[in-house]
Amino acid sequence: MSRLRPETLLFVLLGTVPLLVALAGVAAFLLMRAGFGFLVWGVVPFVASLLAVGVLSYALSRAARAGRDEPSEGRRRGRDGV
Repeated sequence: MSRLRPETLLFVLLGTVPLLVALAGVAAFLLMRAGFGFLVWGVVPFVASLLAVGVLSYALSRAARAGRDEPSEGRRRGRDGV
């Protein structure tokens, strides 16, 4: 199986986050129209989208690091080019 490049995973994250935010907005609107209080329609979708983005970011960062068994030469010797 080929390894995905970190740039590809970044584009997946950048494409998914606006979609999650839009879904949270739709969920908030539907909860508001259903008559729920502010704590439900204003906070729950926001927190759920934050958690979803966090989980997605963690999963993509793990995928980006997969296959790197050995640290790069510069980092091993303490010279990271900064």
